[in-house]
Order: sequence, then C-alpha cells, then structure tokens
Amino acid sequence: MPIAQMKTNYKFSAPAEKTAFLDEAAKELADILRKPLPAIMIMLDDCAMYMNSSEDTVFFAEFRYILPPEYAGKKSAFLKELADRMLALIQKHTHVDPYRIYMQFTEMTREGAWKYTK
Repeated sequence: MPIAQMKTNYKFSAPAEKTAFLDEAAKELADILRKPLPAIMIMLDDCAMYMNSSEDTVFFAEFRYILPPEYAGKKSAFLKELADRMLALIQKHTHVDPYRIYMQFTEMTREGAWKYTK
C-alpha cells in the first residue's frame, strides 16, 4: 500500500480545504504510482514545527511506494516526477516556501508491502 505521511504547522482555514488537499493528494499519488485510489493511504498531522529559528509554515512528507514497472531502470526520473508533482500540490494548498518543504522517499519491495486484493 503506498503511503504518504505528512506533517505541517499550516492551519487550513476550513475542514473542507483540508479534505480537498487530502483528496487531491490521494488522486495525484494514485496517478503517479499507477495504483487504484482505494490502495492509497494519506496521513496528515497538524503539529508544532520549528525550522531555521522560525515557526513559519513548514511541511514534511514521507512517501513509501513500490516503483511502477514502467520506471524499471529509470528510478531517478520517477523520483523527479513524484517530487515535482507533490511539491506543486503542497504549494498550491499551503503556499509554503519551497525551501521549507522536506520530502523523503522510501521504496518498498512488493514482498514487503501490503497487497491490495480487490
């Protein structure tokens, strides 16, 4: 199961805005990872965050994924697409400075990942 675990100190102005971000993030990841939407897990925690002596908006995201077969031998191209598209999505919804966004990517093996069975 692909997972996006995100943390931020950004305060969404309404629950619907947070839901819109989560929904768009799930759909974007499903497209990038070539997975059905029900197989995507998105987590978003609101927490205290401090970076460079500032509590200005900051965003951390970890993405755990299985490399889609069409990217075999082209992992760097896949990671660039994933990073660029998620950066754009995060900035669209939070307007956070790109220098205050940190993303971590963890590739999982098919054998070590939960298998979506539907």
